[in-house]
Amino acid sequence: MEIRQLTYFTEVAKEKSFTIAARNLHISQPALSKMVKNLEDELGVQLFDRSEKFLHLTDAGEQLYERAQKLLFEFESLSESIRDTEQLKKGHIKVGIPPVIGTSYFPKLIAGFRQLYPGVILSILEEGAMNISDRVEDGSIDAGVIILPVDETKFDFIPIFSDENKLIVHRSHPLASKEVIDYEDLKDESFVLLNETFKLHHHIIASCRQSGFEPNITIKSSQWDFIAELVAMNQGISILPRPILDKFNSGMILQIPINHPSVRWDIAIILKKGRYTSYALRRFIEYVKQNISS
Repeated sequence: MEIRQLTYFTEVAKEKSFTIAARNLHISQPALSKMVKNLEDELGVQLFDRSEKFLHLTDAGEQLYERAQKLLFEFESLSESIRDTEQLKKGHIKVGIPPVIGTSYFPKLIAGFRQLYPGVILSILEEGAMNISDRVEDGSIDAGVIILPVDETKFDFIPIFSDENKLIVHRSHPLASKEVIDYEDLKDESFVLLNETFKLHHHIIASCRQSGFEPNITIKSSQWDFIAELVAMNQGISILPRPILDKFNSGMILQIPINHPSVRWDIAIILKKGRYTSYALRRFIEYVKQNISS
């Protein structure tokens, strides 16, 4: 049994398709099928039930899939560790950053890090925190920057910054005269929110429900500046992090503090629990922690 055989087998098991797995692995489907059949012959068991339209793992296949994932994870960690010993400050880091966080802090941080470590390639994935968590968990990116809380059974996390979320309203809105609001004050309002891929979306809905009402969400978007523009045109209210609101210059909206525990905006870097952390990624995390508030 070889590492390559296990790699090919796990890809087929994950995709439940020889066709898709072959495309992902950049090999022909007949070659992949032959590789898996050779593995079955070598082990003396059938790994896939091919009798239906979609592939299913047999009991033996399920057992091998579970063990193979662990073996491949350890093998990749060993390979990365050896590469770090040789390369030191060279490397490739893949980091997921939601646009609302990236816009606020990371252009300057990335530029500063690249100046210190020009040999490190940074690949940035800009998606909502929910998608980023999934990408960290499946190993397709090395780390993610998200809003806490996080599932501590799946991820290690490093807190890096805290701020607050604020209500924004058009300056002619009836709530504009308030110095502070409670969530109960928003039960009859039309919300313009970041979409479901952002943790803030779910935090706001949960806080509204805790306050006894279901929010009336009229518009959802993945772009915070678009949301702020809509509020500036009196199309509804929204709740956004204070740092990104400071980048939106409009005399037509007002920021109002919210009297609720959920207004905290706690940002952390998350890592898949137990995954090897490369030298380059460790330096990146240290640099972000030291410079994010500067």
